Amino acid sequence: MVKKGPKIKELAQELGLTSRQLIDRCREAGIPVQNSASRLDRASAERLRTLVAGAALSDATNLSEDDEPS
Repeated sequence: MVKKGPKIKELAQELGLTSRQLIDRCREAGIPVQNSASRLDRASAERLRTLVAGAALSDATNLSEDDEPS
């Protein structure tokens, strides 16, 4: 039995994204969702948390590299 995780809208709020942004991330990652009320399984939710955290870390790294003097 697959353990049910959060709804898209709940996870989006946790990650500081809109439901639409998270749905787009799901589709990019190949995770099928219908709408913001769709429920993710726990593995997919963890995968999305990792992807979003990785993207945020990458953005922060790029910003700090841009701040360095030439």
